[in-house]
Amino acid sequence: MAIAIRLLRDFRDLLSPRYCAICGTRLNTSEQKVCTNCLLTMPYVGEMDFVDNPITRLFWGKIPIERGFSYIHYNRGDNSHKLLMQLKYAHRLDVGRWTGRIIAGELLPKGFFDGIDCIVPVPLHWRRRLKRGYNQSEQIARGVASVTRLPLLKSHVRRIRNNETQTHKSADERMRNVENLFRVVRPIPYHHILIIDDVLTTGATLYSCAKAILDAQPDTRISILTLAKA
Repeated sequence: MAIAIRLLRDFRDLLSPRYCAICGTRLNTSEQKVCTNCLLTMPYVGEMDFVDNPITRLFWGKIPIERGFSYIHYNRGDNSHKLLMQLKYAHRLDVGRWTGRIIAGELLPKGFFDGIDCIVPVPLHWRRRLKRGYNQSEQIARGVASVTRLPLLKSHVRRIRNNETQTHKSADERMRNVENLFRVVRPIPYHHILIIDDVLTTGATLYSCAKAILDAQPDTRISILTLAKA
């Protein structure tokens, strides 16, 4: 059976070659989305305490965060930047779901998801989603949900303003830009919510999303997970 599967993969790649989402080299049958060389040079965050780390500290004194984790460091110009550009602007929904599965596969045996009840991806405003065609954070969340089997809630939290891009804004400007940006439009029937986003910079967007949930449901516990941290 294993030989037959390998032959089918070889035949598939012969008819429809697959290429690395980062460097564009042709993938071999054992590689998915990104080649081994690019994976080896990715700036991974690595092992960390899920409770006390640079991600959770961004929210100290603002909102309580149970756990937090980012998978890679985001640096403009390197492989992390190229991966995010493919995910956000090249319609590579498959890359988002794949990275979600990879992250969940690594974190699941380490207990990161223990006690978490559901997943909420940070929503896009409907105008931005219509223009882009998809929500990249939702694609990452889909990958995580497929591994963890946690419920994925896509319509309980809504982005009610199409705010300006956060790029080139200071930390204070980012916080003002996302003030009252989200609203819980349907009660979330779970106690411990994992919010998933693509990139964590100052934490302003995640803070606004988490605060909207906590304002609506004060007894909720919040954890956060992102593909990258700037």
